[in-house]
Amino acid sequence: MLLAISLVCIPTILIAYLVEKQGKDLLLQEKESKLFAFTYMLDLELGNTFDPRNNTRSREEQIKYFNHLLSPRIEALLTRMPNVGVGYYNNALDAIVVYAPEKENGNKVGVRITKHHPGRKVMALGAPVVESGELVRGNIMNAMIPIVRDKQILGYIWANELMDDIDQQTMALDKNILIVSLFGIIVSLFLTSLLSRRLSSDIDNIKEGLRELQFDLHNKIPPLKGEMNDIVDGVNHLAFSLNQAKTLNEMILESTVDGVITVDINGAITTMNPAAQCITGCDPDKVLGKPYQTIIDDQNFKSPLLDTLRSGVEHISVEIDFPVSGNICKLSSSSSLLKNSHGETIGAVVIFKDLTEQKEMQRIVQQAERLAAIGELMAGVAHEIRNPLTAVRGFVQYLQKDTSKAEKDEFIVIILKEVDSINKVIQQLLDFSRPPKNFFSATSLNQLVHDTLILIKSSNSSSTIRFVLNLDESLKDIYLDREMIKQVLLNLLINAVQAIDNGGTITIVSALSKDGLYQRIKIWDTGHGIDEKLKSKIFSPFFTTKPSGTGLGLAIAHKIIASHNGSITIENHEEGGAVVTITLPML
Repeated sequence: MLLAISLVCIPTILIAYLVEKQGKDLLLQEKESKLFAFTYMLDLELGNTFDPRNNTRSREEQIKYFNHLLSPRIEALLTRMPNVGVGYYNNALDAIVVYAPEKENGNKVGVRITKHHPGRKVMALGAPVVESGELVRGNIMNAMIPIVRDKQILGYIWANELMDDIDQQTMALDKNILIVSLFGIIVSLFLTSLLSRRLSSDIDNIKEGLRELQFDLHNKIPPLKGEMNDIVDGVNHLAFSLNQAKTLNEMILESTVDGVITVDINGAITTMNPAAQCITGCDPDKVLGKPYQTIIDDQNFKSPLLDTLRSGVEHISVEIDFPVSGNICKLSSSSSLLKNSHGETIGAVVIFKDLTEQKEMQRIVQQAERLAAIGELMAGVAHEIRNPLTAVRGFVQYLQKDTSKAEKDEFIVIILKEVDSINKVIQQLLDFSRPPKNFFSATSLNQLVHDTLILIKSSNSSSTIRFVLNLDESLKDIYLDREMIKQVLLNLLINAVQAIDNGGTITIVSALSKDGLYQRIKIWDTGHGIDEKLKSKIFSPFFTTKPSGTGLGLAIAHKIIASHNGSITIENHEEGGAVVTITLPML
């Protein structure tokens, strides 16, 4: 309302002021034009009456003569111009010769004007002048023109009007402007009040409708008149769209197989979809609005949802054992913060799936895989032990016969060799099956490479092989089991030597990973490489391509590296041969 009053009153007052000022200026201009027009009319009436040749009379006689001659003419003209004073001033006589109306101004005939009177400026310059102020008649607006005959200035003519009369006309103008302005303001305020009340009523209806829409989007704001109805239609359409979107969201939540639970900023449950109800066994009607902590059986349980709500840290696919409704649910859980359109946190949401059946299936599959591995392992053990036992049995049978001492000694050596072979297989099998006991210490990988090469180079089989070292000397010590890693390097280097037939090169490279978290050792030989069909079996127990191999060397190496949380891979090199990469973590 105040804004409407300001918008109405201020422009109206401003316009009234400008109209009053301009009207007053126009009134004064109109007065000046009227007075000057009258003076020019008087100049025509004068004719050549001020002929300077008529100077035989005395000054007083001439003044009377001019007054008697001109006064009747002027009086006749003044009947159409009330409140106006006019007259002639004779420069030669230096006196007012006519000042009409005579009843009011006749006593001023014969009077000389002062030295500073504007009439003297008119006679001196020969130009029209209008002057307002205290003059002979009083406070007047005086329009004056020179009397020029034959290029001589004989005097001047004036026409004036009292300023009081002009001020009265100005006041009348101001009064009319004020009345019109007040009437306009009153009418405008009345209409503004009506419109304001109608607008206020419409806004109240819209506000009330919006309050109801907060609780039920099916409500509609009643239609209104005029342009406000466009707003109502827009709000109703928006409510319909929101209701449709809400219905779609509810359908999605109800249809998804994953459980969804949301909490507000205080940890109170705000949403629980049917899947969450089925997985947790909670009744939404009983838990909605209650703290999330109350549905957890074990108060020491670290909830990903509550941790996200407190710290803001999101959890992705975290496997948890969730104690709820008297059961332990195995879940894969992801939690994140809920934020409004302004980016402000308003709660948190957790999405989870039941892993109970999946875990049970994994257990069954793992058990079957273990049984299959045991069967394969036992088959390998049987194969590796049967051959030496067959040889032992045959030679023992020979010993039962009557043989020479030399043959017995030879057979006993062979029997002991086969027994040692059996013992070696059993020892490697034990090493593979038992959990390794790691004795970690700060160790240099480069130094382990040097120590292992000393053992390799001492064998005759490596005499035709050239070893190339490209070791990063800036590598720091890392914590590992020195003897076990040395065993792995020795096994790999022996394999590399055996893969080279008639001389070749073995290149050993050590380096730090790009992220600085791992150290790597690569062993590249120029041998015959690995058959692509066999790559998937090279780390399997008892798998070997060597006639005298047990097939446990790479399997044991793989297990040792895994116990260090590292990795080992074998690939064919693009330039020929095979390359083995060992990756060990810094910590």
